[in-house]
Amino acid sequence: MLEGYSGKIKDILLNYNIDIGDIIEVITEYGSYKGRLMPRYEIYEPNYLTLKLPNGYNIGIRFSENVKIRLLNKKEPEQTLKKEEVQEQKNKIIISYIATGGTIMSRIDYKTGAVKPSFHLEDLTDLIPDAISYTNIRMIELMKILSEDINSEHWKKISQTIYNEIKTGSKGIIITHGTDTMGYTAAALSFSLRNLPHPVILVGAQRSLDRPSSDAALNLYSAHHFAIKSEYSGVFVLMHGDISDEYCVVHKGTRVRKMHTSRRDAFKTINSKIVARIHRGEIQYEDVSELLKRDDSREISLMDNFENKVFLLKTFASMPAEMSDIITYLTDKGYKGILFEGTGLGHVPHSIIDAIKYATDKGVMVAISSQCLYGRINMHVYETGRLLIKSGALGCEDMLPETALVKMMWVLGNYRDLEVAKKVFLTNIAGEISERLEYME
Repeated sequence: MLEGYSGKIKDILLNYNIDIGDIIEVITEYGSYKGRLMPRYEIYEPNYLTLKLPNGYNIGIRFSENVKIRLLNKKEPEQTLKKEEVQEQKNKIIISYIATGGTIMSRIDYKTGAVKPSFHLEDLTDLIPDAISYTNIRMIELMKILSEDINSEHWKKISQTIYNEIKTGSKGIIITHGTDTMGYTAAALSFSLRNLPHPVILVGAQRSLDRPSSDAALNLYSAHHFAIKSEYSGVFVLMHGDISDEYCVVHKGTRVRKMHTSRRDAFKTINSKIVARIHRGEIQYEDVSELLKRDDSREISLMDNFENKVFLLKTFASMPAEMSDIITYLTDKGYKGILFEGTGLGHVPHSIIDAIKYATDKGVMVAISSQCLYGRINMHVYETGRLLIKSGALGCEDMLPETALVKMMWVLGNYRDLEVAKKVFLTNIAGEISERLEYME
């Protein structure tokens, strides 16, 4: 199809029977480059071609009369497995890939240059042929959405799919997910999937797999190795650990946050230590103190209800007294929970404390987290905190605001008794609350 190519360069490619996906060599005055021919932006200057190099990076090469192009290998057609190959596949360890969308499942629209959702898991697994050769891959294209559109119904759908995959023999789950709300989904799965016998890994990319310097290949390669080799089960997020392609980092699903809009090492573990680093397929464990050992005999269970009538409010300097009206409105509209991102140790302006008391008297769960991210809530230090305690508000200990929000939705969705729900909310379920915090630089 030669998507995005036109003019003389297209004629030459056609003359040599070269198409998108073929392995070619391009010889220039600066050197020789071998790689897979990629589509290119149609709206940009037409006189160059795009190659995906063996290391996963894309490069653009300007075409001129002195440039030579040579076909090395045609893209291999899909083949039907023979009987003996089918049996061999059955004997391999089963790893399930569940696609939900996001940048890692997106590609460039070569007419506009914009990123849009794609829907082909094969595009990803083609990046790591050696890694997947010794596994039996189940591919489930569950949904095709960008992560800003994820909601609790999607969490439930993903949870049930993972449950079914593990119950039918899968020994590891890899979920491709958009990065913007990956932390929310990781927390939701950490609470909804109980007694996991094998690892569940959320993986994404800051740049789509057909962009130069995409982080998709290394992230996926590392996630696949962790799914197979990890000694521990649980829900994890795996992304780049640095801005180059040196290593990836495994984060606990309830402790991870996206801390940068675009860097490849955007994800950081907060108020805890990372689980592991993965360098060239080798796992270097850092902190596994709260993790369960992988155990095929462990029976997974599902608690996948989430209460949607939960609201997040952020406190800020010069917040108007009318914020009390919002709290009252939410209470009267039947909201079951309100989470505040408070300041410092867990504070809100005095002007809204009476409204919080009104909410808790009406049976609303109100909890206070901190905008500081690092550190622990302590509402016993200042007068405001003590008034909040008296009003019935709960402190979120050292939970991330996103994790606390998801946990509130989960406890209210699974425990009808409010007092029981409050007790579970303040109980460490999936590593989201630390008994004590260590000093971390």
